[in-house]
Parts: sequence; structure tokens; C-alpha cells
Amino acid sequence: MAVWPGVTQGTPSPSHRGTRARRSPAPGTDERCDVDWVGDFFGTLPQVGRALWTFGRGWAGLGVSIGSAVLTIGFLVLAKQLRDTQGWLSAILGTMAATIAAFWAFGILPSAWVYFLDGQRDLMENAVIPGQLAIGGNVIAANFYQVFRDSVVMMETFVAMGAFAVAAMYVQKHYPRSLAEGEEARPQSGGYK
Repeated sequence: MAVWPGVTQGTPSPSHRGTRARRSPAPGTDERCDVDWVGDFFGTLPQVGRALWTFGRGWAGLGVSIGSAVLTIGFLVLAKQLRDTQGWLSAILGTMAATIAAFWAFGILPSAWVYFLDGQRDLMENAVIPGQLAIGGNVIAANFYQVFRDSVVMMETFVAMGAFAVAAMYVQKHYPRSLAEGEEARPQSGGYK
């Protein structure tokens, strides 16, 4: 890696090997070349992958993730199979599947994203995620790294909420409430008289 004027060596975090130079703008310029940012981006990705694997606890974390997915799918399959014969049990299994999915979507994933990005800031800032956002000489967001981190959490939450709403509407439409075997429909009452 060539050394430019104004280059300062970053302190490596224990979760990755090697050092990465943080480049300051060359004297007399406000920006560095886009090609250098792309090179830093792709050069840092293997270190980010290793840091993510370590952060996720390696094979144990992968096992927990896969186990949660299998458990959720198992609950959903059982809920569908038991729907016609065991309505309450089917509802409980569906609720358990939704609870596991909600723990991941609204708790585990956003929290892990924030902790990972905060812990790997030295590695990722200005190489994978820009530290500040500027147009010309005007700095728009001096703390763009944090803004990006929080924006991803916000977008993931919106997408998860939308997915849960669509899933709930799908279940209501495709699996309407049915009467138990031998039960007759009661006359409907007409509200206020």
C-alpha cells in the first residue's frame, strides 16, 4: 500500500490482523481519489468477515441461528398440520414461531448490528463505511458512521414490522376461523338497538 502525504497508521483492533492506513486528504485537496476508497473497501472485507465470524461466536453462533430457524419452521409446520384438529394448540405453536421471529427481528439483530459496528469502528470507518459525508467542502454529516449504523437499524425494524403485518394479514385471509366439528353457527347480534 503506497503511503500518501498525511497518512496516519490506525491502531488495529485485536479481532483482525494487520494494520490499515487511514488516509488524510492530500495537501491542497479536500477529497481523496474514489479508486483508493474502492481498494480500501474490498481490501478490508476479508478482515470484516473474520471479525463478524468472531463476533458471532463462530460455529456456536451459527448453530444457534440455524437452530432458531429450524425451531421456528417446525412450529409453523406443526401449527398448520394441527389447525383443523387442535385449534388452540395450533394457535400456541404459531404464536411461539412468531415470538422467536420477533426476538430475532426486533432484539437480537439490531442489537448485534450496533455492538458489532461500535466494536469494529477502527476497522470499518472510512474503509467500509464513510466517517463523514461531505459535498464539496460542505460537511453534511460529521458523524456519518453513527448515522449509517442507526439508519440500518431503523430500516431493518420498518421492514420487519411490514413483514409481520403482511404475514398476519396472510394468515387471517388464508386461514379463517372455523367452527369445531359439529358446532353450529350462532345467530349474529346486531350491535346497539
